[in-house]
Amino acid sequence: MNDEQGSPEPGLRRPDPGLRGRRRESGSCVSPRPVSPPPVADSFAPDSVPVDPVVPIPPGPATRGGGTGTTTRDSSDASVMRSTGSMAVANLASRITGFVRMILILTILGPAVASAFNTANTLPNMITELVLGSVLTAMFMPLLARAAQEDPDGGVSFIRRLLTATSLLALVATVVAVACAPLLTELNLGDGEVNTDLATAFAFLLLPQIFFYGVFSVMLAVLNYNGIFRPGAWAPVWNNLVAIATLALFAVVGSGIDPAAPVNLLSAPILLLGLGTTLGVVVQAAVLLPALRRAGVVLRPQWGLDPRIRQFGGNALAGLSYVFISQVGLVMTNRIGSAADEAAIAIYGTYWLLLQVPYGIIGVTLLTAINPRLADNGVAGRTDAVVRDISLGTRLSLFGLLPIIAFMTAFGPTIATGLFRYGNFDAQNADILGLTLAFGAFTLVPYAVVLLQQRVFYAREDYWTPTVMILAITIVRVVLSLIVPLVANERSHVVIGLALANGIGWVVGAVAGYILLRRRLGSLRGRETARSAVWTLGASAAGALVALAVDTLLPLDLLTDSVGSIGYVFRAGLAAVITLVVTGLILSRSRLPELDAVTPVLRGLVGRLRR
Repeated sequence: MNDEQGSPEPGLRRPDPGLRGRRRESGSCVSPRPVSPPPVADSFAPDSVPVDPVVPIPPGPATRGGGTGTTTRDSSDASVMRSTGSMAVANLASRITGFVRMILILTILGPAVASAFNTANTLPNMITELVLGSVLTAMFMPLLARAAQEDPDGGVSFIRRLLTATSLLALVATVVAVACAPLLTELNLGDGEVNTDLATAFAFLLLPQIFFYGVFSVMLAVLNYNGIFRPGAWAPVWNNLVAIATLALFAVVGSGIDPAAPVNLLSAPILLLGLGTTLGVVVQAAVLLPALRRAGVVLRPQWGLDPRIRQFGGNALAGLSYVFISQVGLVMTNRIGSAADEAAIAIYGTYWLLLQVPYGIIGVTLLTAINPRLADNGVAGRTDAVVRDISLGTRLSLFGLLPIIAFMTAFGPTIATGLFRYGNFDAQNADILGLTLAFGAFTLVPYAVVLLQQRVFYAREDYWTPTVMILAITIVRVVLSLIVPLVANERSHVVIGLALANGIGWVVGAVAGYILLRRRLGSLRGRETARSAVWTLGASAAGALVALAVDTLLPLDLLTDSVGSIGYVFRAGLAAVITLVVTGLILSRSRLPELDAVTPVLRGLVGRLRR
């Protein structure tokens, strides 16, 4: 047990800290022996000199940091950083393969068919989030923590009941959603430019993903709480690889899809795209099963609701309300975009995926690693430790994301042209995508901060405050989105305004979350965060300006004129390297504590990539 966690609560069972012979999984944070107390240091570096601990550690075996059954999880700062490095490679692979998948969708299908396909393919995610998505699985963390601490079997029976109940719920949701497929596509698209019949045909084949997404979410929460991160981090890669193979097969043997032709659900191209994409989600869920078995999780159904699950029902209502409100914002974005231009939904979806590449590597990885510790500290009422976790997550998010935002803002059109101006995706659409990226890149920071704040509230078992926050975000987003078509110069530019409206909404949410957390927790180390933000923002802006100057002075137009879109890839790559190098050189003089925390992770990543 580390100093941040304090002493065990009276009356709570102290589980066996050993793994009883279980082999340690490579890359996980599961420890085969009692965990020695790590230093508590503001730098969050694994080798920092410890300060005076909050609670003295008595002699004898250290207690566990968390985990169900007989599994012991190391919850130290060093463990969080190791887990972040371990998952970063998997998340990088996931984002790259997802990126390739999106490129193929746009260039093979074209913007019109891609808009219909993407609309249908977001429906399973929307329904899964509404019924049993990332919000609810984040809320499961405190329940898993209580079950692991209080139950004689370390929470094993609780997990079996949880898996059984959620699987049944996901199955019911799948059947209802498939039956309502025409209604769902009409709700998302309205009477706009996108082919609703084609989207409905895809929806019938893609909505069965709901069951597998739902089961995957709960299995992932169980593995993460036990400190096993690698299988869940790599699972989306398998999903993307199956989808990429499907699109490649479609390009080779398919006859294409005419968005203006009558739609036949049983036509070979539609069946191939729909069933192949759904197969990817099935594989994503299936690859977690061996890891669950190795962790000692019993997968046999166990019927009956645990009293804590019944009590969770009221809290789940808060989670459902959260997701429902957020989906209202997405539906409004889809309807406004569809009314403006047939390519708007495909462009907006691609812009959001581009943002998810850096966020997935940095934000998701960090949240996944820190969330179990937040749950332990929140359930135990360790306010000081929760504040340290907020500071850690916020500062590392700023440190990692601001340089990327500066690069995307300065070189949005160059990035989009180099990556997407191929096949059926023409130069005009690529330019609009680039402008959408440039105007919306700033969303990354408030988005990452809000999701971190959300986890803090859930860790303290406050489930309604995040719902109020997302309501404020959605109101701002919807109001501004409704104004966009009235002020846009061209219909094709509406999507740029939608990205800007979305980002402003998340800024409002981040500010509101900070105020609410400060009222509950006191000081959030705001001066430290502000210092990191000023240094990183200034360094990132300087890096982007230097890259723009180099791009202007060098005769790179000759390159792009001679080799086309591939030349823009080189141009964007050169700009990215210059931006990051200049930013890094400036930050190296800043003496920010994040440098000490990030350097070992970067070295580990380089080592893994070399292998």
